[in-house]
Amino acid sequence: MALFAKIKDKIVALKQKSLVWKIVLNKYVIATLIFLVIIGFVDRNNSLVLFKSLSTISDQNRQKLYYRNATDATTEKINQLTSNADTLEMFAREQYYFQRDSEVVYLLEFDDEK
Repeated sequence: MALFAKIKDKIVALKQKSLVWKIVLNKYVIATLIFLVIIGFVDRNNSLVLFKSLSTISDQNRQKLYYRNATDATTEKINQLTSNADTLEMFAREQYYFQRDSEVVYLLEFDDEK
């Protein structure tokens, strides 16, 4: 019991020294600080989980934007290929090396060692 009495005397002395210590050592301020620490760091839904979730959401929004742009580009390419026979023929020749019966296609390979 002597230990608690010494601690209590020290707290009372600190409260009498200045207004700041009187406010900091108020039981309501201490209870509020403990509550904020529990909610912010100890709880299951703490601030670390919140920041990780916000980071995940940000990454997913970036992916969503990328895939939306890729889908738009693919849709535009499909529209071009289905609307014009010349572009379809050009695409088939470039991508799949299609040729007519009377044509000969030469494939040249270049070394990128220079």
